[in-house]
Amino acid sequence: MKNRQKRLNIAAAVLAALLLAVVVWGCVHGADPLHIQVSDGIERVDLNTIYLQSSGVEVNFSDVILSGQNETRKLIVSTQRGTVSTKLTDRLIRQLDFDFMKKTQNVSYTGTGYFVVDLDSLTAANVIEDRKEKTVTIRIGHAYLQAIEIDPDDIIVDAVEESLLARGDIELTLADYNAIERDLRARLVEKFDTAANGQAANELALKMVKEVYEPIVKAIDRRYRVIVQFK
Repeated sequence: MKNRQKRLNIAAAVLAALLLAVVVWGCVHGADPLHIQVSDGIERVDLNTIYLQSSGVEVNFSDVILSGQNETRKLIVSTQRGTVSTKLTDRLIRQLDFDFMKKTQNVSYTGTGYFVVDLDSLTAANVIEDRKEKTVTIRIGHAYLQAIEIDPDDIIVDAVEESLLARGDIELTLADYNAIERDLRARLVEKFDTAANGQAANELALKMVKEVYEPIVKAIDRRYRVIVQFK
């Protein structure tokens, strides 16, 4: 009986020694003998991006980019300021064009022209994804002069230049005022809508549209980059 008990004690001591050796080995080599690795199908690329390997979920970049198309969106890419003026002339006798028989007055308009890009005209065909190169190409229309704004405070009417026989203010009718405004606005359009201004606005459009959409694309997948081209 004593021998049997002695053998059991020896076996227990050996088992305890083996178990202790396994624990010590695991601590030294950084392994947890009780840890079980389970794959959850998630690949963490960085702190902001998680890819689901087998979820079946696929995000369409064009759907996200075009999701707000119910709103009219015109991106202002460039502004131009300019001044044009005209000289009003009032003759004492309309048929006679002599300096001593006429009075003049200068009117100046200062306006701001806005070059814009239509983002509300984008369609799914304008958003091209290249999964191999990890790019999203957005094709936009060219920038164009969309509006001219004239501030009433920037309208300057100079004093009347009188002559020997022509005195007093120049009397203008409502039709005269409308004709003056149409003429000056048309001249502002000519001043702003030039090839040089259009080229500058197009270069800014490529840069600014990329700044609008790149954060959206990278929020979906940081590996992608955005390319903006003209249609």
